[in-house]
Amino acid sequence: MQRNPVAEVARAATRPIVTVIFAAVIAQVVIERIDAPQWFLALAGTCILWWFGDRTARHIRDKKDQS
Repeated sequence: MQRNPVAEVARAATRPIVTVIFAAVIAQVVIERIDAPQWFLALAGTCILWWFGDRTARHIRDKKDQS
């Protein structure tokens, strides 16, 4: 399956930016004890877990393909 190079660049640039923003906001919520909305924390957690889960699955798949 061939991927669109423009979409890959946009995806590669967007994911780290969104993750850093979510992580920074979560850190501020924890440090300053701000009462953040539950929907925001759920969305941020889901995005961060999705990213690292995707990267982990891709890494495992690539390692398996090399074997």
